[in-house]
Amino acid sequence: MNNEGDKLLTSAYDSIGLDLSKIILFIVSFFYGTGYLIQAITLRNYGINRLEAIKLQYIEVGATFSVLLLLVTVIPVAIVLAHFRIRKKSSLPNYRIGALGYSMNTIGLISLVICAALFITNNEWLTTIKMTFLGRPTTVQTSHFFVTYVIIASFVLVGLPLVERTIVKNVHNTRPIYMFFIEPLRFAAVLLGLFLVFQLTLAFTWIGSLAIRGLTFIASAITFAGVGYAIAFYIKKLGGRRSAHILMGIGAMGLFLLLYICINAYVYSIVRHIPMNRGGKLPITHSYIITCKKELSELSIYGNVITKNCSSFGPVYVIDEANDYLHVANEIGPSWYKEWAPSFSVKKDSFTYTRNERIEKGGPRGY
Repeated sequence: MNNEGDKLLTSAYDSIGLDLSKIILFIVSFFYGTGYLIQAITLRNYGINRLEAIKLQYIEVGATFSVLLLLVTVIPVAIVLAHFRIRKKSSLPNYRIGALGYSMNTIGLISLVICAALFITNNEWLTTIKMTFLGRPTTVQTSHFFVTYVIIASFVLVGLPLVERTIVKNVHNTRPIYMFFIEPLRFAAVLLGLFLVFQLTLAFTWIGSLAIRGLTFIASAITFAGVGYAIAFYIKKLGGRRSAHILMGIGAMGLFLLLYICINAYVYSIVRHIPMNRGGKLPITHSYIITCKKELSELSIYGNVITKNCSSFGPVYVIDEANDYLHVANEIGPSWYKEWAPSFSVKKDSFTYTRNERIEKGGPRGY
């Protein structure tokens, strides 16, 4: 029965002769489709109903969403299973505690690295954090703190297993060493990661907002993955029965619905925290819309100097750019994450050019 179930689970792949090119096509199509939906839902929250069907930016948006979806669902489960399997084969002491400690360190390290890559900008990276460490007030730059954690966690994951094997090979009674050295060091890296997250949350208020609102996305993503696992389990259990085929069809529709709910939760809670250059909707530049009486070729423009023949409007924050229109908002601040800012659309042939500047102060994160 189980063999028939395994065949049924893989029949969908075998029937289309899945190969590397088709896998890549599926992944890119998934990125494009989810990116299109995210962009459509986001823009309609701003009252913008014009959406281009063909835009390579959708792949970037969908890829960012997919990375976070995997981070919440597949990656933690895969890490835990892998560490327990590796620990069991290694025959090292403290099987469960060791596997749990390494799993927590791996999940923490991967999660923090991915989140830093997607959410942290140069302003946070170079900020000096004030904290109390071991009862003493101190200051440390975010980048230095983060790099220190990565080095310690990497040593625990790579170097500590080598130390364990050396101890087991050369020491008869390993219990005291594990009790007073190995286990404290293993879980100290976990505590350091939690301490880093706590200090970053105190230093940057938007992280707390992201964590609270992000619970909706985490809950919907876990539900999506859980239902997917359950459907696969029961299809395998039912084997080649007709009910298994019916369950596969109904399950596919249910998973599409749950994926759509995940996308809506992502738009509601996360997409506005991710900078625009990483597939999100957080502005990292502001723009000045400039209209000139003369042709652009007749003007001399250097830096912030605008000729007397031109008029400037701004700063505005570009939400999206279409072929014919520029969609912008000019009322933006800390409420960016809680409310959808008023927006307006400017026809491109109504102005001469835009001047874009990096946001150094102000903006949604209140630098």
